[in-house]
Amino acid sequence: MNKHAVLLVLIFSALLAGCAIGYQARGSLSDVSGELRGKGFPGNATGGGRFVLADRDGRLQCDGLMSPPDSSPLPGSCDGEKGKGVVRCSDGREVVVRWTAITCRSFEGEGKDAQGNRLVFRVERSR
Repeated sequence: MNKHAVLLVLIFSALLAGCAIGYQARGSLSDVSGELRGKGFPGNATGGGRFVLADRDGRLQCDGLMSPPDSSPLPGSCDGEKGKGVVRCSDGREVVVRWTAITCRSFEGEGKDAQGNRLVFRVERSR
């Protein structure tokens, strides 16, 4: 096998391995029974990110968009960063949230919709 073919195989293998590791999202809404589950999608180098959640039957779906951090207690580290976001659900509700980085690979947050229903969520890297 020539050097170019070996290089392509190595790059392709690395890309596949990177896809095998994802981010899971979990949450709950105070007026919805059961846990909401879904996927998380980290942001770019400036932070933030996105996640989607759904109830067990897939009837309620929520899409969260987290803005880059507006505060960072440790310069050069993402631990403890905090920011804002908004979660929009298929039933028409919109929840303004605050998030906090637990580690550089996980964050959690919460907020309330216009009726006072509380959303709590967590996004973390899965293996």
